[in-house]
Amino acid sequence: MKGNRIPGLLLVLIALLAGCVAVQPTDIRAALLKSARENDPDFPDGKNSMLTHFSHVGQLTTLRGETIYVADERSVTTRALSPHGRNFIVFFDKHFQLLGKMNYVNSRPLWCEGNKLYLFGDLDGLPKHSPGNVVDLGRGFGHLEVYHANIYGSSGGLEDKQP
Repeated sequence: MKGNRIPGLLLVLIALLAGCVAVQPTDIRAALLKSARENDPDFPDGKNSMLTHFSHVGQLTTLRGETIYVADERSVTTRALSPHGRNFIVFFDKHFQLLGKMNYVNSRPLWCEGNKLYLFGDLDGLPKHSPGNVVDLGRGFGHLEVYHANIYGSSGGLEDKQP
């Protein structure tokens, strides 16, 4: 009878120990980079354009509670007489699937707070959006808004006229 109890206790002990094993956190940057490589037809191919920078900026939470990851991607054109490249702010859903991207020249993404992405100065890459240093994704990627806010470190700091 005691011999039958040991395997049962062993199974309980194994189940308890399995619950104590820490789950390794996902390497978010690596997951975003993998998704960009696989899903973005304009992703640098290493021949005509070379990836020079790819960083995970942060994550946003929409008003509906959805997570949107933000990455900064920069590349240069190879074999060009003068160096030039392309810069993108890239957006991904909670499953690291590519939602889309925005081109910029100097207005790189700085930080995420709530549903807002703050830029270095006003967005200078897409004429279809109004000028602004804030990309608001509160209503989701498909309904993003760009506007200007006086935020030190993002909008020009001391150069901004205070109301």
